Amino acid sequence: DAAGCLHFESEWIPEGILSICFAKPNPSITSTAQDFLLGSNVTSVDLIGLQNVTSVGDSFMQECGSLSSVDVTALTSVTSIGECFLSECSSLVSVHLSNFAKVTDIS
Repeated sequence: DAAGCLHFESEWIPEGILSICFAKPNPSITSTAQDFLLGSNVTSVDLIGLQNVTSVGDSFMQECGSLSSVDVTALTSVTSIGECFLSECSSLVSVHLSNFAKVTDIS
């Protein structure tokens, strides 16, 4: 696995956990791995500590059926977004992307 890449898979989340917060900034994390939270049952995700991420891997939070709202404005450094970004989230009604001005590549 590449240095600086955050791997966080849904099977690592204990049953009953509905909210995840990446609160502490970690400047060494510059990307999210493929399948980041793919298929998880979380309803809330706070990405405030991931402001140095420049690349979001394929299937970022894909198939999160319980997720109704997500705020990715903390991802202020993102320039590249992989395939299936937040796709197939059947309950998703609100997405906040206001700080994605640096994005130049969407797969």
